[in-house]
Amino acid sequence: MISSRAAAGVVLWILASTSPAVSAPCVQGTISGVPQLTGPYAGLYEYTVDLAWSTPRGLSHVTLDCGFESCPAAACAVTWVFGEPAGSAPGEDGCDLEFEGEFNCEGDDSIDMETPVLKWDAGDGEGCEAGREGTATLRFYTDVPPSGGLTPVVLVKNGTEVCSGTLVGDCPLVCPTPVERLHWGVLKSRYP
Repeated sequence: MISSRAAAGVVLWILASTSPAVSAPCVQGTISGVPQLTGPYAGLYEYTVDLAWSTPRGLSHVTLDCGFESCPAAACAVTWVFGEPAGSAPGEDGCDLEFEGEFNCEGDDSIDMETPVLKWDAGDGEGCEAGREGTATLRFYTDVPPSGGLTPVVLVKNGTEVCSGTLVGDCPLVCPTPVERLHWGVLKSRYP
């Protein structure tokens, strides 16, 4: 398994006036994938997203863009599983906040994304809400191994605002990596 640590610039969208306003970067964290050998998710990779946010309003949901726009059909064809809950965080008043997760082939229309994304909604419907600042651990499972070199973008919706940041680590690599075609003569010439 290839592992890389990368940090990249922030991706911001200029949205129409009817879309949520985009503010400055407000989220950062890490993502890692580990194969599950036993248990209910055996044979899948468990991805853990640890993030911290600071937003003008309480967090409503987190959207993870792993670059699936390069091959959306492949991304939509693989297995994506979320536990119940799909994540947790300390709530605004000290309660235990739980997240529900989903993989959405159509993207996230609340932030005008039309390519496949992973999404976690904050709140368990029992009055526990995310605060303006906080940390969370989110999880998902897939049969796709971690990539090498992709820097995922995470977007956080808070009220009508959207802000973004990047995660250090590896998203699942859905698209095949190009392989150089070699014939026997070329291969022999490289090794005297």
